[in-house]
Amino acid sequence: PDVRERLNARSIKRANGRIELRDVSFGYDEKPNVLERVSLSVPAGTSVGLSGATGAGKTTLVSLLARFYDPRQGRILLDGIDLRDYRIRDLRAQFTFMLQEPVLFSTSIADNVAYARPGASFEDIVKATRAAGAHDFVTALPDQYDTVVGERGMSLSGGERQRLSLARAFLYDAPILILDEPTSSVDVETEASIIEAMYELMAGRTTFMIAHRPTTLDGCDRIWTLVNKRVVETDELLRSRRKSPGASRSSRG
Repeated sequence: PDVRERLNARSIKRANGRIELRDVSFGYDEKPNVLERVSLSVPAGTSVGLSGATGAGKTTLVSLLARFYDPRQGRILLDGIDLRDYRIRDLRAQFTFMLQEPVLFSTSIADNVAYARPGASFEDIVKATRAAGAHDFVTALPDQYDTVVGERGMSLSGGERQRLSLARAFLYDAPILILDEPTSSVDVETEASIIEAMYELMAGRTTFMIAHRPTTLDGCDRIWTLVNKRVVETDELLRSRRKSPGASRSSRG
């Protein structure tokens, strides 16, 4: 069923970012559940890494957080209040999504970054672009911030597109971040520099990061794995596996 807003729904200006899932189950249309009785508690400002096979339910889980769907069973709470009690527009304004393939428009770099916050000053755009590590490549272009990136930003490399998406996130300054495979389409060297900026963005924000590469999630406060429709592993188990004999190649250093 479509997501609907309740009468007298609550407004919310800026969330603290504490998220709880209580016995949540969800499936699409008439299909079997993708998630089964999932319960999680994420304190405000905590970064959570989500791993698991393709189709395990990682993207589904984060889609529920912004109420793109409602669970079949259970409740999801933001700052102790059921998501269904909030105004939908206010709720979704608490989130910034960074996806595997950023959504860029055939307009200038400055306008693409400012899409996150229409009316932002040029100084704020530059500040966000610097924070994302994009300022140097932008200023090396002939038209700099006036450079038109082409449809979907195809005149830029994958790493450059992702940095502009990151700049957009810095500018928007939402309290909750959803990072869905944001570096899967870039090489390892580019990924390392993007992740460094990404962790700067994550500081003090509630974050859910989805990634297949285990090392991408190493800086998260918690790491959970989705298997058989449930969250079944924690960061302690994953990290102990990496430290065990024969698993050292998966660890840092």
